[in-house]
Amino acid sequence: MTTTPPAGAGTLGVGDDGTFRIQFDRTLRHPLPAVWAALTDPAKLSVWLPGCRIEARVGGDVRYDFGEEGAATGEVTALRAADDAEPTAELEHTWRWDGLPVSVVTWRLEPADGGTRLVLTHREVGRAPATDFAVGWHVILDSLDRWADGRTSDDVWDSYDTLARHYAGA
Repeated sequence: MTTTPPAGAGTLGVGDDGTFRIQFDRTLRHPLPAVWAALTDPAKLSVWLPGCRIEARVGGDVRYDFGEEGAATGEVTALRAADDAEPTAELEHTWRWDGLPVSVVTWRLEPADGGTRLVLTHREVGRAPATDFAVGWHVILDSLDRWADGRTSDDVWDSYDTLARHYAGA
């Protein structure tokens, strides 16, 4: 029996670089500068993703604090804002989770009809933790989308069980 993936679902699998990865490809109905600011402006980021800090400079600290679940830390390794010459923006950082090898997260933004295409890739991640991380990224992206729309994201974790079942079978 085939089930319909949840809206905005990502994929898990081996990428072109030969490493296991999680990837989301979403189109947000907001201009690229607004989405970029949501990721790189600490005041905005703290509203839609409480407990997260990204110092938007190469070498800057990264921290995703998930309370009792734990925290991921890292360092910004690449940062490119969009401009007239290059309309895409990219933020890349390492991801350190206690007990796991270091992996890499890339946020890539590009203009799209009606908004911004956001491609989030978490690569060099192990298969076992990928299921839980995919659920987390799914909810994080849902929170970003809702915040950008001016809606609350208080209930985004309500879909946890459905998302966990989906990604466990991916």
